This record gives sequence, structure tokens and C-alpha cells, in this order.
Amino acid sequence: MSRMPRWALIVLTNTVALLIGLGVTCLIVALYGRPVGEALSALWDGAFGNSFAIGNTLNKSAALLFVALGFIVARRAGLVNLGGEGQIYIGGMCAMAAALWLSDVSGPLAVTVAIMAGFAGGAVWGGIAGWMHARLGINEVIATFLLYFIGKNLATWSVQEPGLLREPVTTSSSEPQSRLLGTNARLPLLFDAPSRAHLGVVIAIVTAIVLALVLKRTVLGFNIRMLGHNPAMVARTGRSIPALTILVMAMSGGLCGLTGASMLVGEQFRLRPDFSPGFGFDGIAVALLARESPIGSIAAAVLFGALRAAGNQLEARVQVPQSLVLVVQGTIVLAVAGTEYFIRRHRPKADVVATPAVAA
Repeated sequence: MSRMPRWALIVLTNTVALLIGLGVTCLIVALYGRPVGEALSALWDGAFGNSFAIGNTLNKSAALLFVALGFIVARRAGLVNLGGEGQIYIGGMCAMAAALWLSDVSGPLAVTVAIMAGFAGGAVWGGIAGWMHARLGINEVIATFLLYFIGKNLATWSVQEPGLLREPVTTSSSEPQSRLLGTNARLPLLFDAPSRAHLGVVIAIVTAIVLALVLKRTVLGFNIRMLGHNPAMVARTGRSIPALTILVMAMSGGLCGLTGASMLVGEQFRLRPDFSPGFGFDGIAVALLARESPIGSIAAAVLFGALRAAGNQLEARVQVPQSLVLVVQGTIVLAVAGTEYFIRRHRPKADVVATPAVAA
């Protein structure tokens, strides 16, 4: 009997996981004594019911996709970046600082520099964790997670100090936040109002495609994969394992930093102490649902972005806490993990990765 192709197994198990997640949603709604059909309708309307909802879903999907891609880069090298949330805050802080500094400069330049600053900030934060792991032997999971708290508190401090990013204090009740970003330094919208979908959506999709090609078709991608499977082979090619480790973690952190940049320069236009609703952790779930595939992460990010976008509608129409979507997300990931063994049973033997010829 011929075995089912791997892609078909992934589609099947992810579909089953989604159905299980929806089933748990229906069960919880029923326990609340609310109409299940109305709850499902609210979820759909909140995510795709109109142009505003679709734009909101796409923006959240883009933010989640950047984090998922950052996690995937690290995992291909046998590393784990658990501090995406901290890298989001550092990236967002750097992007906002650059955008406010260039507030009087032409729009395209200000936006470009802000996005680059967001990537650079996240890359530095991820690179620090990579250096701690490569040079000091500190576990990268611990390093990235502890740096998350430092990164978030640095972003909070930046909007509490008037000499940094905090807007001028007008009353004693003024909340700590940055100045409002001018329209010239904001990411352009993809569609007319009321849709709020911005250019960050396109950037995220293009980044996923480019990353997939880099990991699969380039020497750098080969070295990254070998770092996770056979570090000795990397050393034989002349590459420094510590340097490559730091580079991978910097790439991972930079991609997470793009999340902070896209959220602030594309949607919120102010830096606040809690501007990220936990996307640094949700993005990991997106990567796991996509089986650590950059292209597959696009669809997984849309699913989780839709759930996030639909939360308010669910609470407003059915009076069920919007935190229910977090339960659904967790259930989907657990269901994927529970069905993974079906894929392993049908998985063919690993292909031998040929070493590329080294030019003389």
C-alpha cells in the first residue's frame, strides 16, 4: 500500500487540529450557555466580515509571521529563540526612535530607516544571546528568555524618561508613551479606508519566500542546517561555529524585531509599555503549526491572526471572554503535537545531504 505524501499528511493533521480547536471553542461557548452558531459567526465576522476586519487580520498575521520566521531560522540551526517578545520590544523601540528622529524627512526614507532600525535592534538583542551561548556556554533558551525581561523594561523606560521617547507631560495623569508618529513616517496602506492593512503584510510574505530560498538554495542555508545536524561538517568547511551561531541568533532576533517595527510604524504609531499582546510567544506556535516551514508559516499566521482579530467580536456579541482564542490556539498546537506521530510513521528515510563542492 503506497504511503500518503508528507504534504498531504501535514494538511490532514492540521485540518484535524483546527477542527479539534473549533470543537473546544464550541464546547466552552456551550458551557457558558451561549449560542454556538452565533459564536462561530462572530469569529468569522471579526476576522473576515468586512474590509476593516480583513485588514486587522492581515496586520496581525504579518506580525506573527515575522516571529515565526525568526524562530524557524534558529531551529534550523539546532537553536531555540524563546525571547522573541523581548526582541519585539527592542525592535519596536529602535524603529520608533528612528521614525521620530526622521519625522521631518521624506516618507519613503523615514519608513525604510525605521524598518531597518527595527531589524537591527532585534538583531543586536538576538546576537547578544547568541554570543552568550557561543562564547560563554549559556543555554540559548535561558539567555533569550531572560533578555526578554530586560528588553521589555528598556522599552518601558524609554517612554518614561522625558529625555528619551516620552511625549511631553501635560498633566499628572499622562500615561507613559512616545510622541505620535507623523503620517510621513508610517507604513503605506495597501487598500483604501476602512481597511488598515499596511505594507508590512507584503514585506512579511516576501521575507518568508526569501528565507525559504536562502535556507534551501544557498551555502549559508546549508551551513545553518548543518549547524543543527552536524556541526563538525561546518567546521570542516572553514566556517567558525561560534560566529555562525551568533549570526543565526542575530538573524532570528532581527526578524522578530521586524514585528515590533511593523506594529508601531504600521498600526499603533506610538510606543507604549505593553504594545505587544504576546506575539513573541504566539509566533512560536505559528512556526510549530507550520512544521517549521517558512512558506507554511504564511497560512498558519493567517489562521492565528484571524483568531486574534476575532477576539473582540466574540466578546462583544456573545459575551464570552476574548481570551478564549488563546485556549483555541493552545488546543490547535497540542492537537498538532498529538498527531505528529502519524507523519513520523509515514516519513521516508532522511535524504543524505550532499556536501557542496568547495571552489579551489
